[in-house]
Amino acid sequence: MSIRNGGASRPQLVLAATPPPEQRPLLTSHDYARLELVCFEQLDLLNPMTPFVRAKLAEARVIPGTEIPGTVATLGSIVRYRIEDRMLERRILQLDARHTPNGHYLSALTPIGLALLGRSAGDICEAELFNGAKLKIAIALVEHQPEAEIRRRAQGSRPGGDGPEAA
Repeated sequence: MSIRNGGASRPQLVLAATPPPEQRPLLTSHDYARLELVCFEQLDLLNPMTPFVRAKLAEARVIPGTEIPGTVATLGSIVRYRIEDRMLERRILQLDARHTPNGHYLSALTPIGLALLGRSAGDICEAELFNGAKLKIAIALVEHQPEAEIRRRAQGSRPGGDGPEAA
């Protein structure tokens, strides 16, 4: 979405085309709500990430956490990805914008973290940087997803499951 002055005395709003549903990122209702809260309460209008977060919220398909496929990167997921042709990286997606010097975490409030959020293993997505440059990111694997882990544990605790009480 951008505002352009088409020669008129007032700027006109130009909406970007919405991608088809199968190309839109999937967000759990919980991740959507957390991202929306951060966008409207913690990020100010001058923050360079605000328009990117709003665009992600506008284009995302929102589904319950119980229905999200285990291959989709959600907040708290461990994701392996490759930027351009560089080395494979492994990070935990988080919402916190604070700096974590150990390099294990990637904030969803960065262009790369936001691009990964809601995408599946095998997807190739783009992260637009603040200077307009674009990075191509290939998602190799979602190693761990909190929602999938909750489903796995719930299945293990059912009668006839393979949980500790099944022995």
